[in-house]
Amino acid sequence: MSKVDFLKLRNKLSNPELLITDLTEYEQYFHDATEDSCVPEALIFTECENDISETIKFCREHKLSLVPRGAGTGLSGGCVPSQGSIVLSTERMKKLEINSKKKLALCGPGLITKDLQDKSNDVGLAYPPDPASYEESTLGGNVAENAGGLRCKRFGVTKDYVIGLKGILADGKKFSTGIYNKNSGFNIGDIFIASEGTLCVITEIAVRLIDAVSPGNTLLIAFNSPKDGANAVSQIIMSGIIPTILEYIDGDAIACSNEYEKSDLLDDSEAILLIETSDIDISDQTEKIRIICQNNNSKYIRIEKNDQKAESLWKVRRNISNAMKALAKIRVSEDVAVPISKFPEIIDYVRQLNERSTIRINCYGHAGDGNLHVNLMGMNGSDTELEIIEKHVEQIMKKTIQLGGTISGEHGIGLAKRKYLGLEFDKSTISYMLKLKEIFDPDNILNPGKIFL
Repeated sequence: MSKVDFLKLRNKLSNPELLITDLTEYEQYFHDATEDSCVPEALIFTECENDISETIKFCREHKLSLVPRGAGTGLSGGCVPSQGSIVLSTERMKKLEINSKKKLALCGPGLITKDLQDKSNDVGLAYPPDPASYEESTLGGNVAENAGGLRCKRFGVTKDYVIGLKGILADGKKFSTGIYNKNSGFNIGDIFIASEGTLCVITEIAVRLIDAVSPGNTLLIAFNSPKDGANAVSQIIMSGIIPTILEYIDGDAIACSNEYEKSDLLDDSEAILLIETSDIDISDQTEKIRIICQNNNSKYIRIEKNDQKAESLWKVRRNISNAMKALAKIRVSEDVAVPISKFPEIIDYVRQLNERSTIRINCYGHAGDGNLHVNLMGMNGSDTELEIIEKHVEQIMKKTIQLGGTISGEHGIGLAKRKYLGLEFDKSTISYMLKLKEIFDPDNILNPGKIFL
């Protein structure tokens, strides 16, 4: 039972019922999509900037930490509460104002990514960032983690579309960047993107929109060998072709998806590519991709020009995450990224690791930019499996750095990868990151324990 008297804070909120201290029915706010979990002191569903400012001031006064949270779909432990913390959910801040003439949108941090995409499409515009969790992830969470997505090779990731931010700093004061300022000044907005809630609480996001993009052809290409599929990925990109989407899925991930929802087309495939060509020179791009895949021993190629029929092909990709959750007692998902020329090597490394391990390991990901989600699955949930997974994660991280890659393509560092940060960054670089944290949050109130050990 908390010893903190929350009455003072409750009375300063826009609605006293926003503050929850009886957390019996709110267990989902103790964790994100990882295995990490912790019980906070309280939960607040903020609805305005003043709620956030007053909560931060209360935390400072009572030496509590504040953990910002969107939809909780993250895979790095980024919004897991710390001991003695208040979880601040921004999920109710769903503002959306689209200016079709200026091709921009003003969004609340709780706005669901798909809602922004759908409303933009209604006025002939598009918001391209497309994380796999787009039907439930929030824009604030996307900014906090700099989410990527299926279309990131062609269109870029979240940071490429943010043109302004509003938020509250650790002293309870407001800030604004980009188009919210009359004078541009220093571009400090980039510091807040991907800061994982450790520097500020985001209250509004301005994003640029682009003209709606027509779909190209969808290709499903199957291979008998993971390395053949990976070689095809590397050759497609190195040939200068930039598809709208280029996804790689290995045989075991296909099997998981098939167990979840059967697809006869994918039986006995060791790897598949799911590709949507760009809407430029569709026939020429399709033919070039077909030839490259045939030269890499593809066993099956299906080309779909009908949008509705093509959507059925994407089910295998969209089902994977839910399939693994349903099958495994423990699932750890890592999102490394390597130079595209090294993509076949990381694929082969994962294959070998799976062959010699006692746990189930598979991979899939946004192959166009070398981003790979490696999934380590414990089927009985034992401590032994957890130890094996931890050992394999470290091996994967070291191999990724050896190949010139990065330990996180889009999931962030959070709790899950903080002990591996030193593999990628030298001590001097990390020390300057910590100095930035100290400048913006000298009392370490905002999301402590994340990113850094």
